[in-house]
Amino acid sequence: MIQILRKNQRGLMLLVAFITIVAFVFLYNTTQLDELASVRDPSIYGKALNPAAIERQVKNYHLTSALGQFDLLEKLGGTAPDQGMAITQFVWNLLVLQHQSQELGVEPTDDQIADRIKSIPVFQTQGQFDPTKYTSFVSEQLTPRGFSERQLEEVIRDSIRLDLISDIVEAPAAVGDSELESVSRIFQPVTATYVKFKNDDTAGQVTVTEEEIAAFHQANQKSLLTEENRTVRCAAFELPAEPKLEAKAKIEALQKLANTASAVAAKSAEIAGSFESLAKEAGVEIKKLAAFDRGGLSSNGTEQPVSKEAIRAIAPAAFLLAKPGQISDILQAGDAFYIVELVETAPVRPLTLEESRAQIETVIRAQKASQLFAASANSAYNTLAAAVASGKSLKEAAEAQKLETAELQALIPAAESTSRLDQNLAAPTLLLKDGEISKLEQAPWGGFAIQLQSRGPVDEKLYTERRTELRETMLQGKRDLLFAEWLRVSREAARITMPGAEQG
Repeated sequence: MIQILRKNQRGLMLLVAFITIVAFVFLYNTTQLDELASVRDPSIYGKALNPAAIERQVKNYHLTSALGQFDLLEKLGGTAPDQGMAITQFVWNLLVLQHQSQELGVEPTDDQIADRIKSIPVFQTQGQFDPTKYTSFVSEQLTPRGFSERQLEEVIRDSIRLDLISDIVEAPAAVGDSELESVSRIFQPVTATYVKFKNDDTAGQVTVTEEEIAAFHQANQKSLLTEENRTVRCAAFELPAEPKLEAKAKIEALQKLANTASAVAAKSAEIAGSFESLAKEAGVEIKKLAAFDRGGLSSNGTEQPVSKEAIRAIAPAAFLLAKPGQISDILQAGDAFYIVELVETAPVRPLTLEESRAQIETVIRAQKASQLFAASANSAYNTLAAAVASGKSLKEAAEAQKLETAELQALIPAAESTSRLDQNLAAPTLLLKDGEISKLEQAPWGGFAIQLQSRGPVDEKLYTERRTELRETMLQGKRDLLFAEWLRVSREAARITMPGAEQG
């Protein structure tokens, strides 16, 4: 890094947000379980990936987050509903991005990487790159937490790869004036009436029989499985409780612990069966943990000999180990480092009827309640729509069915003062004419239908103020769609296989 930082070349636009040292408190070892731990025999572009390669990419995800590369995170994993799935999507999409960058011949240069790093505020003094700050950051913040300078550079490289490919893929996107005018009605005040269809009224009407539970169990045995469990041994490298260390002394002590743990992990991986003896030489006790699932919960409720914070670090790492005797990289939780050795794997098995009874009943009850609500809401909606078609107002028709109604009064959908809920309620009216009723829409309470009463003229002042923002929003939406389609096609070409896991 020092070599490439000596060069001066104009960099690309900085996508790195403000980065703080504090952010590294939240790195990968203390996050929730990574979904990639479930991958078995994965491959991409016809080539197999080993667990170490996957683990490296998972680490890059968390380093990417800590470095503030939010565009990279959102485009490659941000559409997933939870972090575990986001990590899975990010890793596979990142591998695709790296491959396509090479295929397209748009690989970042060392100078571009150096320029990007020099632009990060935490590495600057009075707006200028400060090599001392950079080297201190690497030694005091990266290294103690199991990250390397090379990994930092790779994250920056990936961020630039995304910029270069996005410039190519998103270039056709454009928003014309006529297109902009066509959506100006979001700046028109809307007056409307909506009726609520509540799903909580159906939950108490559902019953589940033993026959239904048994039939569900019989039909879903392949998906009704126990959690896979792992048994591990771990070596804990911990700061002494006393004396309490101040900032500089603590950093030095953590660095020493990290170095010791790294040495033990490296030698243990090289020499089979040496883990216990090397740990003892380092003055560290080996602790055997009770079997736990992917969430770190022990199978029989046994209290573990390490902290809950440590379990949150150990569990994901344990499920990335392929076979007994394999050693993990060092893991950090709080002011301690851990090395994990896989002892035993308890594979999944089908749940018995009794073991799955409560789970099955919950699923059936939810399905029945949903079906009952859908039938009830659709029936009520059809009656309302017929009444409105005959000339009645939605409010009058709803009152006849004893349904609750509410009003939107001169609400401007695009106004900053409009709540997210009201925006969602008003959205269907954008396609309605005065007096028309929307289709049945989803809502947090179940569903709703809305009737447009009137739409006022465009708020020209607000439209003028927001015109540039609106154009950029629409343009970005088009860019995102183009990139998403490119990524979809590229993923198909990558021939990703993930036996035993969802491909997302």
